[in-house]
Amino acid sequence: MRIDVLFFALFREQAGTRATALELPEGATVRDAQRALEARFPGLALGQGLAAVNQEFRPAEHPLSEGDELAFLPPVSGGGVPEVAEAQDSWGLTEEPLEPQRWLDWASAPPYGAVVSFLGTTRSPNKGQEVAYLEYEAYGGMAERVMGQIVAEMRGRWVLGRVALWHRVGRVGPAEASILIVVSSPHRPEGFEACRYAIERVKQVLPVWKKEYLTDGSHWVEGFAPDGLRLR
Repeated sequence: MRIDVLFFALFREQAGTRATALELPEGATVRDAQRALEARFPGLALGQGLAAVNQEFRPAEHPLSEGDELAFLPPVSGGGVPEVAEAQDSWGLTEEPLEPQRWLDWASAPPYGAVVSFLGTTRSPNKGQEVAYLEYEAYGGMAERVMGQIVAEMRGRWVLGRVALWHRVGRVGPAEASILIVVSSPHRPEGFEACRYAIERVKQVLPVWKKEYLTDGSHWVEGFAPDGLRLR
């Protein structure tokens, strides 16, 4: 059977390509694909990473089928201009600067007694070294799906008004925002708790990675991989 393989961030650099096709016998698993690819691309080390089959996280033992899209993702760090609409929820990826006031105005309404926001920005210096900029890379379709899941989880736990969750991709300079979360709620405890929950979940499961560019080089920032989904 034939499957389509995608590589992201560090794995893309190690393989020297973003995508490839792979022929495997019927009944092959994610682990079988991992071993075949590591044999094909010297220097490719997929261990400690994650796998997604058709944009859903899957363990190494997951069986593959003809035509599957298999993506190998380094541990996650967690397009278009965000549109401020009248919907209760808004999320996505953007290359454009994030505008906090725009979203605070959107989230504010008479039924909501609290509007809580979080803005994650590029820190410099970091660990004693000046940061020139960060470069963010995302698994587009899957990242937006995961964002929607995070928002649904928030609503399943708290009574909320409006929720916005937007993440930058591409180049983000010092003091610029890379992620914006805005939550309105009838009462402040729910707003604070939901906002905190959102950023922690983003760091755990959102397929977005960042590369840190310093004055003397660059490196991928180490991320998080859930124990049950690690390839090794």
